[in-house]
Amino acid sequence: MKKVLFATTALIATASVAAAEVSLSGYGRMGMRYNEVAAGSDQFVLYNRLRLQIDMSTEADNGMVFGARLRSQQTSTGNASTAGGAFNAARLFMQYNGFELAIGNIQGAIEWMPNLYMPTQSAGLGLSGLSFTTLATNDATGTWDWDAYSSGGNGSNQGIEAKYSGGAFAAHVSYSNRASVERTAATVSYSMNDWTVALGLQESDQAAEDLLIATVGGTIGNVTVRAAVADNDGNTKVELSGHFKVGAATRIDAVVANDETNDESFGLAVSHSLGGGVSLEAGVVRDHADLVR
Repeated sequence: MKKVLFATTALIATASVAAAEVSLSGYGRMGMRYNEVAAGSDQFVLYNRLRLQIDMSTEADNGMVFGARLRSQQTSTGNASTAGGAFNAARLFMQYNGFELAIGNIQGAIEWMPNLYMPTQSAGLGLSGLSFTTLATNDATGTWDWDAYSSGGNGSNQGIEAKYSGGAFAAHVSYSNRASVERTAATVSYSMNDWTVALGLQESDQAAEDLLIATVGGTIGNVTVRAAVADNDGNTKVELSGHFKVGAATRIDAVVANDETNDESFGLAVSHSLGGGVSLEAGVVRDHADLVR
């Protein structure tokens, strides 16, 4: 009897694995980064990152899709400084008729809203994003004060979120309560032709984390533009960026931002495609403290 039970369990486990679709993706970056860490003090550091991502899903008989995402990422930002490498906490989800419910390592409503980031390989400037100092929702310290999918292994961004997409309209709500910080965020967006407008709101019981942001992005001829304005708990920041092609393989990216308490920041980058998904990336940013990256 025990042998029969063991065999049945093995067959069930095998069938469950075979029913899921599993895909692997990822990317690699390597280069050098310059940091002006303080006025008159600078350093060149080696930079590299390797990401491996596992996505899996299966569809039930009623059309509901169940799936998960798991990621391993290792980043070196100095000559001997390496972080990551272990698998992060998983994000598990259920999808049906444009609706998605997810639990675990959530994406976050603010983090996932359209046109929050630049439409580039790093979602910012250059190879690494250059600390995203110009981001409308980023304060002068560069601190992320909203929930986002974490590539790290500690699973600190555990929460629950719901997303809906139907036609031109989309909505996203997320909630987390971790490390004595409770956050609730929501975004809505609408797309028309080549343009998308979005509005986001976050309420948090942590000081200086309440947030209201509006974004818009689209194309004018061969130029892609985006704009964002955010009220970061009473501190208003405006960001404007754009990019355009120079020939068939080269793209120029530019961004400027103004923070009412920290002056302005701006950056410029160039991307050149070598084909096959490979590109050369370079960029420079001057942040609010007049430091160059």
